[in-house]
Amino acid sequence: MAASRSVSITYVPADCGSIIPGKSKAPQAFRDVGIVSKLRDAALPSVSEHHALKAPATFSATTFSAGGARNEDINISVCEDVERTISNNFKSSSKQPEFQLVLGGECCMLPAILSAFWKHADSQSQPKRVGLIYIDADTDLTSPTDPSSTGTFAGMNMAHLVRLSGALPRMGQFSRSSGEPVCDASNTVFFGTNMSLPGNKPEHFKYLFDNNFKVVSSASVAKDPEQRARETLEFLQDKVDIIMVHLDVDSIDPGTFPLANVPNFTGVEFENMMRALKVLLGSEKVGGLTVAEVNPDHDPGLKMTERLTSHIVEMLAARK
Repeated sequence: MAASRSVSITYVPADCGSIIPGKSKAPQAFRDVGIVSKLRDAALPSVSEHHALKAPATFSATTFSAGGARNEDINISVCEDVERTISNNFKSSSKQPEFQLVLGGECCMLPAILSAFWKHADSQSQPKRVGLIYIDADTDLTSPTDPSSTGTFAGMNMAHLVRLSGALPRMGQFSRSSGEPVCDASNTVFFGTNMSLPGNKPEHFKYLFDNNFKVVSSASVAKDPEQRARETLEFLQDKVDIIMVHLDVDSIDPGTFPLANVPNFTGVEFENMMRALKVLLGSEKVGGLTVAEVNPDHDPGLKMTERLTSHIVEMLAARK
């Protein structure tokens, strides 16, 4: 098993990677709806809390240079703090690592998380292979050098994970121990991708298909969530030893669940995405879950946040 039933929660209050404020409030929103007490009440062996940042990393309106990103320094600083925190979480585990639950905040902290996972996996007496299930409506493959780039760091997330041409040089520190990118076609699945989203450009899909990436569309997830999840796990089964699941809540259709920072009409209802996530988290290879792009400003009373929290707690409690 990739992780024990104990849970290590890392809070990352940041919204510096995009242009709409609010995501930095998400970690506190999860705490306000009682995620810690719910996990403890679920009889998990232990639940620990870790704060990656000394203070929320918030967006500020600014310009950017060609080939760069808005708020580049603070975004990279957040990633450095996140990698350090997750690495320390692993070091504090006596034997089997705790399940890493990372609550953002921004999706663009993911290179740091996977870098920490890879470096821990590489340090074992028998090195392990790390994989990623990227649940996101967006491909996030905008290169900083793309002439149409708006400088939005979050939209470059996967560009940094696979290290596309033009990726920010300073993001190269978030890598495998060998210096290689943390993601490639052998260890990554795009899950819930909105194929009709204008931001997912033809050149993005060309890159994915030319390089043999597995892409599971949002339409196919909506049609049969459990089967798509099982197929995803089967694809990764012989390729990786540890799986990180990244849930960007914009993969959930906002028609009845408008919790995401930016709405994305994917056709995947909340309950359907939870059905898929339940199958994924049931895999013994899954060692962590990242939840990103939750904006509590869209959730007066935190009813949606509480609903999401209850599902996550139930899934983690069911892990064997």
